[in-house]
Amino acid sequence: MKGIGLAVSVLAAAVLLGSPALAAKRSARHSTVSCKQIRDAIASGKSADDVAKDMKVSSARVKNCTAPPAKHHRKGTSKTS
Repeated sequence: MKGIGLAVSVLAAAVLLGSPALAAKRSARHSTVSCKQIRDAIASGKSADDVAKDMKVSSARVKNCTAPPAKHHRKGTSKTS
C-alpha cells in the first residue's frame, strides 16, 4: 500500500516538474538577446521586423534597443534672459 502511494507521489512530481509551462520559462530565460546584438543586426541592413523574427524578440524590444537615448532635463536649470 505504501509503495502505491509513493509511486503516485513520484508520478505527480514528475508531471509538475516536466510541465510545458516550466519548460517555456526555462527556454525563455536561457535565450536572451542583448541590445548590442540587435543594433548589430540592424546595422547590417536587416529591417526591424526581420530582426525581431530572426532573434525571436518582440518588436517593442527592437524599438527600445534602437531608439536614441532620452535626454534628461533637471528642473530649474534652464537659463532665462
